[in-house]
Amino acid sequence: MKTVIIGGVAAGMSAASKLKRLLGDAVEIVVYEKGGEVSFGACGIPFYISDHIKQGKELIARTAEEFAKSGIPVKIYHEVTAVDTDAKTVTVKNLQTGEVFDDIYDKLVIGSGAGVRHFPPFDRSYSNLFEIRDVADGTRVKQALFDENQRHVVIVGAGFIGLELSEACRHYGKEVTVVELAEHVLPAFDTEISEALEAELAENGVTVRVGTMVQSLVEEDGRIVRAVLRRGEETEEIPADLVINSAGIAPATSFITNVEKAGNGAICVNERMETSIPDVYAAGDCSIMKSAVTGDYLYAPLGTNANKQGRIIGDILGGVQPKPFKLIGSSALRLFGIDAAKVGLSEKEAKARGLHYKAHMITGNSYASYYGTEKLNIKLIYDADTRKILGAETYGQGIVVPRANYYAIAIYAGLTVDEMGFMDLCYSPPFSGVWDAALIASNTAK
Repeated sequence: MKTVIIGGVAAGMSAASKLKRLLGDAVEIVVYEKGGEVSFGACGIPFYISDHIKQGKELIARTAEEFAKSGIPVKIYHEVTAVDTDAKTVTVKNLQTGEVFDDIYDKLVIGSGAGVRHFPPFDRSYSNLFEIRDVADGTRVKQALFDENQRHVVIVGAGFIGLELSEACRHYGKEVTVVELAEHVLPAFDTEISEALEAELAENGVTVRVGTMVQSLVEEDGRIVRAVLRRGEETEEIPADLVINSAGIAPATSFITNVEKAGNGAICVNERMETSIPDVYAAGDCSIMKSAVTGDYLYAPLGTNANKQGRIIGDILGGVQPKPFKLIGSSALRLFGIDAAKVGLSEKEAKARGLHYKAHMITGNSYASYYGTEKLNIKLIYDADTRKILGAETYGQGIVVPRANYYAIAIYAGLTVDEMGFMDLCYSPPFSGVWDAALIASNTAK
């Protein structure tokens, strides 16, 4: 069996590794990777930039050479430009030599990921305009931040990467402005959490401009010197020594045209990662699958999902029944002194879907009250009729993200708030009170 894999990061290499372990020499695998790096932890790049992680190589799990030694040849700087699903061929361009050739497959795995959106005025190249796609990009940003003459950093986009980058840039003493088109940072979260994050940013010297767009960039000799911001009818010019475009991503799927895709270009897959075309699979940031909470398609571009989805493909192609995977939509953030997490639906998402739900929020202790003073907030979303948990958001200090993980498991298992309220959780004063905050939140939900 000849398996061609497009993309050599989380999903692609997870599929390749599992398939090779299962079938050994009975399978021929070739991986085509457009970039020069494979199997790296993209989510760790902001922490490499902040110097919490000292060297970029620490983010790379295995190199192309190491994969080749295990029988998985990886062709870096090779871009797949077209797929013929009738002939079962891919057209590949060697980006270093310009050579173009076709390759055949029996099974095709698409793990091509997503790229930064290049909308105006970020559709041109400038010497001080950066984006974060791989470790090499992180190195370029980190080197630029070491330059003490580069004082003013403008970050476009206040999602996870944009916010983490704002803290990284403050680590170098830069004047940082975050520009977000939505009315709040981290717009996937509910307003209470976004406002808490905005307060934390302000307290740590980050200027936030929400409901604002970068209308244009002022350049001198190919270098950005100022950014023109617009909110409503008002405009403002701010200095810009470094600009980082982190305003969303677009699935990299233009090379295949006849598979079913979502509006954003992501390839639609089922729970087995199968596309609408036989023998073609997709996983990771280039794909979209149905939420286990709502049954609607949910785009969840995170390394956690990509690795699981890739492994499912490896199991299926290797003849093994894959473990069940329910996409819930779990994410977390650490920003200066505050942690935040979200699992399942937010209230705004439940409302937008017209669900009959209730929302309930508490402020509780991260530890036993006599052990520590850190507080966290828990917001629950649950079905008003069945009381089944639909989502949870946590934010604050102390043990914050693990409480959200409790609720991820509860959603996965289909628990009600009442069942969750008497869950037999571990207890010790350094971790919780006798009644854990998650239990209190569940038990007080009316």
